Amino acid sequence: MLSKVPPTPVLERRIGDLVKRRYRLSALIGAGGQGAVYRATDLFEGDEVAVKVLHEESERDPVARERLLREAEALMVTRGTAAVQVLDQGFSSDGRLCLVTELLEGCDLEDSLLRIEEQGRSFPASDLVWLFEPLVTTLERAHAAHIVHRDLKPANVFLDERDGRIRVRLMDFGFAKFQRLKRLTLDGFVAGSPSYIAPETWLERTPAPSVDVYALGALMYRTLAGQPPFSGEGLMAVVRAATSAPRPSLHALRPDLPRDVDAWVQQALAISPEERFQTPRAALYALCTALGLEHGAPAQRSAGHT
Repeated sequence: MLSKVPPTPVLERRIGDLVKRRYRLSALIGAGGQGAVYRATDLFEGDEVAVKVLHEESERDPVARERLLREAEALMVTRGTAAVQVLDQGFSSDGRLCLVTELLEGCDLEDSLLRIEEQGRSFPASDLVWLFEPLVTTLERAHAAHIVHRDLKPANVFLDERDGRIRVRLMDFGFAKFQRLKRLTLDGFVAGSPSYIAPETWLERTPAPSVDVYALGALMYRTLAGQPPFSGEGLMAVVRAATSAPRPSLHALRPDLPRDVDAWVQQALAISPEERFQTPRAALYALCTALGLEHGAPAQRSAGHT
């Protein structure tokens, strides 16, 4: 995950660097635990792009390098969906591994939801299919290739505003699990964000598509309810709630929604993977049915719409 960060001397020094003798870094966008993302200019095409560069300590870590390469592969597999488009990969002038992607303009879903809620409003149920259909299609492509995203959350869903349109994009396959490859995480390390992590993940079971189905359900819940399905004082309180507590009532928080949504919550956030919806699309369709919505929707909206 990247955070919005002020420029620091270490990160700022890289501005002006040339990657693959083609991409000139021009500004820092954000930084995370393993790398930083810069705005850059493609000197061949004149386009603005984004370049992820590993930190110095990450460059020496074979796991971090392999994770970035797997992210590139996952983005290639999901090309043509809502996943961020990968354009190139290579090395910086000092030999750091880099990933070049399209540059997104706009804000993530978390920021968008907070703005809506600060205005005393709730996310309109009528926009649910528009928001989640692209994510479902992307997850279907990934799962068909035996790739599990593992980090679905509002901060990894981006509302890309370009050309007067808003397009939903799914970011950060950095924790993606390739079921055909060996695991990269250490014993005891849980990938993902606590409020969106499936109960079986805390038991260190091998990640399966069911963890993405759970996270998608939790993401849908947070979008409609204005809060994650489970919270508490500290990590262990969240884990206990997710693994043992009764599933929360969405209707209690959104009485404008039909009572049928609570039956959906029970299945979408079921503790047992076998009791959940078996695919992301099944979860979306069931929620649409509970809300009385049609399944089809446009993949983009006009900028300024909410």
